[in-house]
Amino acid sequence: MAPVLAKARQLDIATNSAPEALFESLAAGFNLWCTPEDHPKGWDGVPLIAGTFSKPCGFVGTASWKWDDDRIVAVSLGTDAYDLADRRPQIFSRTVGKDWINIHNRPEDLEWAEQKIRWLFAQAGLSYPPIIVE
Repeated sequence: MAPVLAKARQLDIATNSAPEALFESLAAGFNLWCTPEDHPKGWDGVPLIAGTFSKPCGFVGTASWKWDDDRIVAVSLGTDAYDLADRRPQIFSRTVGKDWINIHNRPEDLEWAEQKIRWLFAQAGLSYPPIIVE
């Protein structure tokens, strides 16, 4: 997975302002960030700020390696749309009946993140392993 992490470092949102730079390399995976121009469904109009990054962005999720002994067998993916909860609390920070409107692993966020993971692996010249939602 070294080529994937090297590509994620090259496309690090903290230092690279290119539109496709949406990643934050970690020791055993990477975080995925969205921008006002490239985001999951449902994020339209959500105000995002740059903070210490190269452009306005919002955290979408984390992809990490899933191990079987000493072999990577899959990518583990989890998403948390914190900016939706923070910026649209009337929709995403409340309950309906007994059900909490969940920002964890929203289908729209998972779909977008999976597309970005596949794209990153292709940019690194590797086929991607199965993606397992955690």
